[in-house]
Amino acid sequence: MGETGAGSDMLPAYPMPGGFAIMTGRDDSCGKGRMMRIMKATTGAAPVRGAALLWLLLALAWLSPVWAEAQGRLWRISAEGVEPSYLFGTMHSEHPEVIRLPAAVEHAFARSEQLVLEMVLDETAILTTVQAGLFEPGRDLKSVLPPNLYRETVEAMADYGIPEPVLRRYKPWMIFSTLMLPRSRSGLFLDMRLYQQALAADKPVAGLETAAEQIGVFDSMPMADQVSILRDTLDNRDRFEAWFEDMRRVYLSGDLEALAAFSDRMMGDIDPALVERFNRRFVTERNHRMAARLQPVLRQGGAFIAVGALHLPGEEGIIALLREAGYEVEREE
Repeated sequence: MGETGAGSDMLPAYPMPGGFAIMTGRDDSCGKGRMMRIMKATTGAAPVRGAALLWLLLALAWLSPVWAEAQGRLWRISAEGVEPSYLFGTMHSEHPEVIRLPAAVEHAFARSEQLVLEMVLDETAILTTVQAGLFEPGRDLKSVLPPNLYRETVEAMADYGIPEPVLRRYKPWMIFSTLMLPRSRSGLFLDMRLYQQALAADKPVAGLETAAEQIGVFDSMPMADQVSILRDTLDNRDRFEAWFEDMRRVYLSGDLEALAAFSDRMMGDIDPALVERFNRRFVTERNHRMAARLQPVLRQGGAFIAVGALHLPGEEGIIALLREAGYEVEREE
């Protein structure tokens, strides 16, 4: 797993759409040098009905029947002979109700000796994402999009301050994963808040995945699928804010009746086999990878582990996988 500490230089600010929308600069509140405001994309993509299914994959991980057995955001993981570790399910949001952590979460974080995230939020992650999200010389966005879709994309991304000459180098997945997310106001997302607190407390920060692994989820999609999802994203832009607000309420409430109603509304008539196929690629396979890489962390003890909440529940969620590995995992909050 990668690990980072604090630096001293200031990075230039720049927009970097894609799997991560990144702005860099010093965070004066903790004075720990190189800081990144990072807004993570929620999940992967499907070749048909793309935008709706992207959001549905996030919803399904919370709204499946097994969620009733895995309700809660904070979990205590016990291993013999070491201090307990804590597993916290995050939502990538800057909403005040999301980043205002319950007392139990603050206490678990304070007593931990290290922070473990899905990925270390460092310069290597930025560079890897930039390189993966740009076309190689000889190919560009204009060459893969129909003229009307290209013009619409240029207009949409102009709102993000991306001029056409720069945009032409972006792959479609860099664009649609940016357009799907609410615009940042403060830059202080839940993941980033935890990262800042760790640096301020001189806690080591480690990652369960590399940037290449996370970006590979997007970059491995066939170009035809990327184009289809970009088209769907532009067609549905006016719906994303409402979807994200619904997801926030689901995350905070844990109300099973509300969860069921949200599930029914989101699922519609999407083919269950299609949902399962892409849920496995973008959620389940990553659950197994992260659970396996947590083993040495848990044997050491004293870790605060923060991953997207969609990775926690289910028969192949991280909670169940850790229990299968012999750890005692109990709800804390």
